[in-house]
Amino acid sequence: MTRRALAVASLLIILPIWCASAEEPRTVSPEARQVLAYLRSIQGEKMLAGHHVMYGRLKDRDLGYLVQTTGRHPALIEFEGGIFARKYHEDYTSIQEQLVQDAIAHWQAGGLVAICWHWGNPLEPVNTYPNTKIKFDIEAALTESTPEHAAMIKDLDVTAAMLEALRDADVPILWRPLHEICGGWFWWSMQGRENAEKLWRFIHTYYTEHHQLDNLLWVYSFSHDMHTDWFPGLEYLDVVGVDIYREGQQGQRANFDKMAAVADGKPVALSECDVIPDPDAMKEQGFLWSWFTTWHSRWLRKNDPGKLRDIYNHELVLTRDELPEWK
Repeated sequence: MTRRALAVASLLIILPIWCASAEEPRTVSPEARQVLAYLRSIQGEKMLAGHHVMYGRLKDRDLGYLVQTTGRHPALIEFEGGIFARKYHEDYTSIQEQLVQDAIAHWQAGGLVAICWHWGNPLEPVNTYPNTKIKFDIEAALTESTPEHAAMIKDLDVTAAMLEALRDADVPILWRPLHEICGGWFWWSMQGRENAEKLWRFIHTYYTEHHQLDNLLWVYSFSHDMHTDWFPGLEYLDVVGVDIYREGQQGQRANFDKMAAVADGKPVALSECDVIPDPDAMKEQGFLWSWFTTWHSRWLRKNDPGKLRDIYNHELVLTRDELPEWK
């Protein structure tokens, strides 16, 4: 039996069990259920190859490099949802529209889609990376009739429109907002654990109930410091992730165990990395991340081309051609 056929068989076995479970009370689209069931079916057995892409030529250059180097496509592409441009300008919306087209194309080609959201300070007119590090008053934002609340809601609604377009195209999204939530360097983590948790729960409720985004699987990702007391509750997430760039730490069992302890059986991902950990070394330690996501451009190229090729063709690592037929 081929690896693709095995993946399909595993999915068919686990899917009815997951659908019958009362663990997830919110409405979840059939496609999102299918993806989450699949992630559970490979847990500890296989690891998805993933990569984070930027826009335009940067995206095409990275994906072209991966295919040329390894002969394979990533199973998972994580798109940048931050849209580094003037807010609500045609430059901004054109990038959103391109993201939607690219995500649909990857899903229809058999791949999994993730989106990470570098959310610039809502009061700033331009969404740039530096603006993710300008303090924003979360308590005021969670209070109605404040300028902060109005700015936050506008940002949420604009991004929701992009996610709704993907929902209407039946594309499930591994959705990763407020990443590195316990790190302290982004505005959403500058005001302590309680405010970060309140913000996460607010966004979750606003998107699932107000916008009815049932195609989102919520990925809650820690920074490398892994302050696991920063936790909104299992009912507010589907996957636990951690971003690790510290040399040699990506493949340490102790780091996986910290995440698994709070995940309580949910999939655990290496949601960002530069150097990909050795699959054989991880298996010897008795664990595998559900997926790894290499960061774009120079971070991806920290991986030796020969090792990158070996990992993408490793029996423990799944690429796009080895995923099941989703429909």
